Amino acid sequence: MKISWVFLLLFPFFACNVTKHLDETRGEKLVVKNKINFVDKHNLSNRPELLYSFGSLYKQAVNKHPLGFRSRVWAYYKYKDKNTKFARWAMKKRADPPTIFSDELTQRTAKNFENYLKQRGYFNAKCTYEVKFLKKKAKVKYDIVAGERYSIDSIQFISRDTAILEILNATRENSLLSRGDALDGTVFDAEKQRITGELKNRGYAYFIANFIEFTGDSSGQKAKVTLEVLPFSDTSFHKKYRIGKVAVFTSLVPDYNAVRRDTTLDGIYFASAEPKFWVDPVILKTAILFRPGYVYRQSDFDDSYKKLSAMGVFRFVTIKPTANAANPQELDVTVTMAPLKRLGFGWDADFNYSNNEASTVSNNLLGAAANVNLRNRNLLRGAENLQTSLGYNITFDPTNFGRFFNSQEIKLQNELTIPRFADYFGLWRGLKKLPFGISDGFYNRLKNDAEAHFSLNFNYLDLIDYYTYKIAHTSYGYKVAASPERSWTFNHIGIDILLPTTREKWPELAKNEFIRRSFGNQLFTGFLMRSFNYNYFGKSNRFGEQWNFRFGSELSGAEQLLAHTIWSKISGKNTPWLVANLEFSKFAKLEMSGSYTRAFRPGLSGAFRLGAGVATAFGDTKSTPYVKQLYIGGPNSLRAWRVRELGPGGYFDEKNANANPPFYQTGDFLFEFTSEIRFDLFWWFKGAVFLDGGNIWVLKKEDVDTGRPGAELRWDSYKNIALGSGVGLRADFGYFLFRLDLGLKLRRPFETVEKPGFWLWGKWKEYGYEKYDAFNLNIAVGYPF
Repeated sequence: MKISWVFLLLFPFFACNVTKHLDETRGEKLVVKNKINFVDKHNLSNRPELLYSFGSLYKQAVNKHPLGFRSRVWAYYKYKDKNTKFARWAMKKRADPPTIFSDELTQRTAKNFENYLKQRGYFNAKCTYEVKFLKKKAKVKYDIVAGERYSIDSIQFISRDTAILEILNATRENSLLSRGDALDGTVFDAEKQRITGELKNRGYAYFIANFIEFTGDSSGQKAKVTLEVLPFSDTSFHKKYRIGKVAVFTSLVPDYNAVRRDTTLDGIYFASAEPKFWVDPVILKTAILFRPGYVYRQSDFDDSYKKLSAMGVFRFVTIKPTANAANPQELDVTVTMAPLKRLGFGWDADFNYSNNEASTVSNNLLGAAANVNLRNRNLLRGAENLQTSLGYNITFDPTNFGRFFNSQEIKLQNELTIPRFADYFGLWRGLKKLPFGISDGFYNRLKNDAEAHFSLNFNYLDLIDYYTYKIAHTSYGYKVAASPERSWTFNHIGIDILLPTTREKWPELAKNEFIRRSFGNQLFTGFLMRSFNYNYFGKSNRFGEQWNFRFGSELSGAEQLLAHTIWSKISGKNTPWLVANLEFSKFAKLEMSGSYTRAFRPGLSGAFRLGAGVATAFGDTKSTPYVKQLYIGGPNSLRAWRVRELGPGGYFDEKNANANPPFYQTGDFLFEFTSEIRFDLFWWFKGAVFLDGGNIWVLKKEDVDTGRPGAELRWDSYKNIALGSGVGLRADFGYFLFRLDLGLKLRRPFETVEKPGFWLWGKWKEYGYEKYDAFNLNIAVGYPF
């Protein structure tokens, strides 16, 4: 073990000295730096974008050297002449050959820069280079004069095919080309794809972008652009097609001699080699968006393939159009599907990070889980999928040797997915009719893409020494994948029953009035909109940027409150309603977070996340249930504090400040931000430097009066913002990332008479950090965001 630690400490020093392997007789020089100098950078408003794009144009890119250590080049020289299994793996996964300076490759790189700039509208761009040699190293500087960028003076659409010209003019408002825009080749390519899509969705099945040509006449730095759609040949125009026959073959290769059952619905012929259809043709018909006689639309084919594949009951789906021999203006369509096995059984085991919101103790937990699952595909021959799983999970806290094992949990989960939409009580139709309701497009998206989900689950959690709980959950709602980036989840019906049983150490926490009032047997209900979640995961753009956003909401007890209020008015009685001694819990909760990441160069990126949330009780419920309140701290939040250790507001629990978990601080309002600079180290190790901030507060004064002075959200609550920084080490194995983050407290959210001041930098000894730990170690799986 000691040898391993010594190796890890000394490895960077060995890895940085790789130039000793260069062949001096051949004059080999290691390229250690590429620098781009825009001579006329004042003319370049898009300079960051160009710099990012140039990164892929180098013919001799600098070897990765995080913190100055060229570990991958070191591994190359170390293992290139060895033939062991480990050496072959290292050469394939962890080694890069050195980038040796070549004047020819440098010239080609300079030419790449020139050509790229010309493609982006800088037609007079010039690139020269200068090389500086230092012993066995080479530094290259590329001097670029971009010149003036040419722009569009006017744009004209022409075509000898009058039908296509009519489409070009009708869709002109969607054009990506406008007067004053740059003559940017990437935008011109995108415009070709747009027009191709417009035409393929209007019957031109075999149209391709090669039939679109751009020409221009420039005057100064402005050009009159002409976009022409060329004819199919010198003597014929492009053909516009309609759909002819549509045949759908389930559970067989198209062979009419093998058909044992068939039917025709809406002009679509369905055939099967089995006595029964694998999936009811009525269900399949709703997923097939083209019909005989329809104008050919490529989007109908794409969406039909997506919907049929998403049913999850077919091994493969093919949709093939072929020319109709009798009518050359028609395309016959054959849809072929092969079913999956109805029953599937599997099991898995994993190592995970626990974030169970129902737990009142620290969530800085690692877990080991085992699951068995059974899947029934096509349960009722309507492409319904039923998945049942039984799992066991044990969690432990590697940072707390006094309480290493934390909990054990048993989960029984059942989920039925139905690939169609039914408007629950006409709710969505009603919302569509309201003046400020949902749009027709959104309603159509629901009808076409929504999947119904029904779940019935049971969990048993044993939180060692504190309590056990049993929770039964059922819900009914919809999932909508609007695009690869966007998805929604609605749960109309949701019922949760939480039944905790206290253990020997629970009285220590139950002394807190706030916890005692908000923790106990719980009944959460919703019958119209129990919960809603929206997720957006953006693609990386040409700047190396990526945006993500998440929004979630919960509502419990609103329908029961309305019904009870009406009943009270009619009966004159105001007796609370109970279900088996369970009170209806009435609360609303909103949470949102957005993140931004930017890749500055390979192996170096930055990330920032901003989050906020609010939870409040209403009606006769005095406090939001404890398991639904907001908390802060831990591996995915403020890493200098442990989970639920911080806040609320300026409150400081001095009695438990030096205690081991559990911590139990929660609140009604949350604000936080987390930020990181991420960089490669060596092999599969990566590093990070981070800065986190935020806090939680309570909204109701009666919650402050329970013994937490300074917890209330006020106009000057910005003083309660806590700040923490630190460093992280990650082992990234591709399919699995193990993370260590060491957080350091910089600013606390409170001050005391004995120790005034919020900032802790340089005052740890003075402020008695034996009672208020300066450092906090987080161990987790996966990135924090």
